[in-house]
Amino acid sequence: MAEFSYYLERVLNTLPEREDRPFLNFAVEEAEEKKILVVEAPTGYGKSLISQTIALRSLQEGLKCLVAFPLRTLLEDQLFKFRMVLERLGFDKESVGARYMHYPESRYLIRPITLTTVDTLSLTLFGIAPEDLEVAFKHYDGTLTGSMGHYLFSRAMVLLSDIVLDEVHLLADTTKSLNFLVALIWIIASHGGRGVFLSATIPNAFEKILRKECSEVGLDFARFSGKPDENFLEERRRKRYKVVLERLGGDKFEKIFSWLKEGMRDGFRRSVVVFNTAHEAIEFYKMVKNNLGIPSDKILLLHSRFAAKDREAKMMKVEKLKESREYLIISTQVVEAGVDISSDLFISDLAPAASLIQRAGRFLRYKGENEGMIYLWYENEDGEKYKGIYDATLLERTLSFLNNKDVRFHDPESYQHLLDSVYTEDTFRLDPHQIRRLISLSNTLENTDEVIRTFIQLEGSFVRDETIVPAIPHSLPYENISPIEAFAVPLSLSTIVKLRPKEVLVKRDEGYQKDSAEVVWSTRRRDIWRQIFSPKFVAFVVEGEYDEELGLRWEHEKGSQLL
Repeated sequence: MAEFSYYLERVLNTLPEREDRPFLNFAVEEAEEKKILVVEAPTGYGKSLISQTIALRSLQEGLKCLVAFPLRTLLEDQLFKFRMVLERLGFDKESVGARYMHYPESRYLIRPITLTTVDTLSLTLFGIAPEDLEVAFKHYDGTLTGSMGHYLFSRAMVLLSDIVLDEVHLLADTTKSLNFLVALIWIIASHGGRGVFLSATIPNAFEKILRKECSEVGLDFARFSGKPDENFLEERRRKRYKVVLERLGGDKFEKIFSWLKEGMRDGFRRSVVVFNTAHEAIEFYKMVKNNLGIPSDKILLLHSRFAAKDREAKMMKVEKLKESREYLIISTQVVEAGVDISSDLFISDLAPAASLIQRAGRFLRYKGENEGMIYLWYENEDGEKYKGIYDATLLERTLSFLNNKDVRFHDPESYQHLLDSVYTEDTFRLDPHQIRRLISLSNTLENTDEVIRTFIQLEGSFVRDETIVPAIPHSLPYENISPIEAFAVPLSLSTIVKLRPKEVLVKRDEGYQKDSAEVVWSTRRRDIWRQIFSPKFVAFVVEGEYDEELGLRWEHEKGSQLL
């Protein structure tokens, strides 16, 4: 069995412009030795090459590898890159597939390399893969006896795989997701598996919490600060830019527009502007599209409310824009991970430190890019503007630090001080009882009833406080489109509740059909989850407009906190 460093070398040789990264060699060697490892490396360093290395080794040696992502957009970007690497190495690109809700390419995570979401990973780990949820619900209700689906096979597909979890810091955002992360580490270790967890932003308090909770299972860390790449740091520290932090009010669009114009006059013509809500990103895009002097094909809007086919097209356009000397990308938080683009003018709404550092990873990202400008803005509306989007305490701590100290967003030693000022041990809250319960679920072999009971009590997700469900606009001519799933837009269930759709689209033997969505407003939570996760369910039908340029939007959205 060849060492990981051998496979890393093969992956590196597929790059158009190979650049050695000593810390990557160190990280894969540690992953081979330690087996349960958290790897931290700066944005733009190439952490995804670690995932590709572990996956290639699994494929070459007849093993399995699961690469899980907290964000679907990150998965879709990485799927293209994984397939490209495999093709360049002479493998069938179909050796890698994706599996997430309503995208069944790699059913039961069965392909040798499967990219999935943490949501689907959790369901499959506990024996209720999306393919078996309806059967599991029926058994729980007592309306089905005998087979409970493929729950043992489902678990085996996870427990017999090497597991890589990218952007692991995102699982520290809530108590529920952090509970799952700790439980997952224990479950992998107890079955003798390999788990590698990747991030660019690990606060020291987060490390302390994980070490405390997982020390008994041999969790270790490979942090960039422990074995830094001095050449990389020197190149990063040569970058010269000013950071302007300003409070904006009702005329913020005009002010941001003026920053763009001023930046263009100064020669900065590759711009990224990040908003915290899709509504504001859409409205600003409409305002500047024909008023900035940039060709319309060089301006791109990104947010989470695009159908899969249009998200894919936009990611392809991002790749083309990278070759251009002029462009403007207007985005929401989706740019933080999985969007490989750079800018010399970066403008962003305030966000907690980890998110802000991830966003700044789209600024002067590449080697040789040394001059630029950053503008950060915030709004003080008694916290209402950010309510439901970010934790108010984290925002206040981030703003306080930025108001008093300079931060070099390309220097890990500099932004680590920001992280450690914002995130303290009291930031990360755990529920030991829930962690033990999740671990016990992985050992529940008799049936799935306890898993379903827990699933319902956790509001339809082992990981998220918000369940993500597909929606389509009412105007979509579903009778003439197949597969309709490619046109579905992911929305949180709380957003669906606000929109109160009257219909759902379901699969029937004769095709697609609209049914009443009245069951969704039932007081019985199990009815909600049964409907959403049924294989017959396709999407909620929502009132709203949709096009490939602007995405899904609806009237009276101003002032809402819908991302």
